[in-house]
Formats: sequence, structure tokens, C-alpha cells
Amino acid sequence: MTTHLEPVTRPHPRHFLDKAMAFQPSKMVLAGLEVGLFDLLAEAPATESVIRERLGLHPRGTGHFLDALAALGMLNRDGDVFSNSQAAEFFLVPTHDEYMGGLLHMANRVMYPAWGRLAEALRTGRPQAATYTGDTMFEQLYENDEKRVDFIGMAEAASKPLIPALIERFDWSDRTLVVELGGCRGNVLAQLVRAHPHLDGTVLDLPQLRPAFDEHMAALGTTGTVRFEGGDFFESIPEAEVMMIGHSLIDWEDAQRRRLLANAFAALKPGGAFLIWDPIIVEGEEGYLRNLVTSLNLQLMTPHGTGYRLQECVEWLTDAGFATVTHLSLGHDVTLVIGHKAP
Repeated sequence: MTTHLEPVTRPHPRHFLDKAMAFQPSKMVLAGLEVGLFDLLAEAPATESVIRERLGLHPRGTGHFLDALAALGMLNRDGDVFSNSQAAEFFLVPTHDEYMGGLLHMANRVMYPAWGRLAEALRTGRPQAATYTGDTMFEQLYENDEKRVDFIGMAEAASKPLIPALIERFDWSDRTLVVELGGCRGNVLAQLVRAHPHLDGTVLDLPQLRPAFDEHMAALGTTGTVRFEGGDFFESIPEAEVMMIGHSLIDWEDAQRRRLLANAFAALKPGGAFLIWDPIIVEGEEGYLRNLVTSLNLQLMTPHGTGYRLQECVEWLTDAGFATVTHLSLGHDVTLVIGHKAP
């Protein structure tokens, strides 16, 4: 009897290597940002020789570096002249509203070296970021001017694309008192209050952020509209009708999350709502893999943080006393979970 075996499809090594060596194109973009390439080309297109002269680059690798960025879609090339692609102009030039350089500068200086020690993190369970020691990460970051600026830039780059959905997809009409936990310098809450002027907003965060908050509110024209309260949300939370926390529950371990949710429930008025938005791991969703990667990043960058699954968040809220829990997508791999307190 003849047995017919199914032919084995041999995986292409190129597809494998593209994933295994993905750090190379990543570092090209981050290096371009670091040396000021995209800022320079935002002023005017330039030839390789002008770019080398203006940025102090060596001739050995610059030409191939620019060509590679063009092949990657970060630059356009017309003969000998390079210019920013539309994507670079949108996301890598500080004057553009969609600028993501705050996040990427942090990725280059802090995340990239830490990811080089992923195997060590997997063996030990310890974070690998070189920006703090011990468990007091936020206090140490906020006390250093450069680290504080980097962290604020990263946090606001992550939250900025979500603000329109937060404004539109929750019913704010019959709410007044809103408290944002860990709201940094108030960028999310300020935009929310601008869109819904009847809201009375307070940011609760560590006292070291007060000067940055005051400066940012003055720049936005929202001084007095949104207030700042210095404190620790693990200790005390002001009363509110709506409480919200974004890109922050992921920074803590389960016991701390449960403690925070218990505090929030106690401070929330009857009939109130607690809004949580994070890159929550939801199997089957488009961002499933990206949010698993984000979880690994948190393990590298924070003393206790990890990603968490949707069903875990629902369980924590239910155990804290919330009567019902709903959720929806905000886009950008972020899920909004809402705990509703009984009237």
C-alpha cells in the first residue's frame, strides 16, 4: 500500500528573520530621532552632505542610513535630496499635533536598553530599567527634571489619541464631580472639561507634579478650571461622581490594584462610575499580541507592573462592590472598563 504524505511547506527564512531582527529597523527610526534628522528635514529637504554637515554625522554610514530610512517609508528621496515622509512629518516632528517623540525618546533611552536584558528579567522577575532603584519608581522619576519630562511626554503621547473617544463615548451630561487618579499634569482632564464645561475636575497625583500641572494648565488656558490635589491614591481619594484612571492600573500588582479599587469604591458617590482604560489583554482582539508585548515591557520597566486580562479586571471591580461592569474599545489597543456603583 502506498502512503501519500502531505507535502511539508518550508517556512521562508526571510519571514522568520524579519521578526527575529526587527530591532534593526526600530533602532534606525529611534537613531534618526536622536540625532535630530526629522527636525532638520522639517525645516527643508536636504542632500546627504548637508545632513552630515548639519548633524555632525560621519560619511561612512550616513548614505546607507538615509537610503534605508527611505526604503522603510520614513523618508522620501528625490534624486540626491531627502525629505520627511508624511508619517515622519506627522509623528516625529515636535511642531505637529500628532507628535509621538515623547514616547519614542523614552523608548530609545530607557526601554531599548532594558529590552536587551529581557532574558534576565524572565529568569529573575526583576525590572531592568536603569532609571530608578527599589520600589519607589514614580517618586524617583518625578524628582529628576529630565526623567520627569521624559515620563510626562511618554504618558501624554499614549493618552492623547484616546481623548476624543473618552469625550464622546461616555455620557457626561448628568455628572459633575470628576477625579482623575494619576492624571499627571492634567492633559486628559483639561480636554474633557473643555468639551464638557459643566464638569468640575480634579487631578490626584504625587505633589512633585504640581509645578508641571500649573504650567500646563496656564498654557492650555484652563487654570482654575481643573484643580490639582497632591496625594497618594493608595491612601486617600477625594469624593467624586466619576472617577477615572488611565494607563496606570497596569503599573501595579494585583494586591495593589484591589486596594486601589476598594479606595475608589469608597470615595465614589452612589450611582457613580469608575472608568479604567489600559492596553488590556483581550484574546481574539486585533491588539492581543501588542498588549502581551506591552505587558512584558511593564515587567522590564516597573517594580510590579504587568498587563492584565479583561476578565481579571471585571473580577476586581465586582469584588470591590461595583454592581455592574461594562466595557468598550477606545481604539489604539485600549479598552475602557466601567464599574457602575449602585444608586
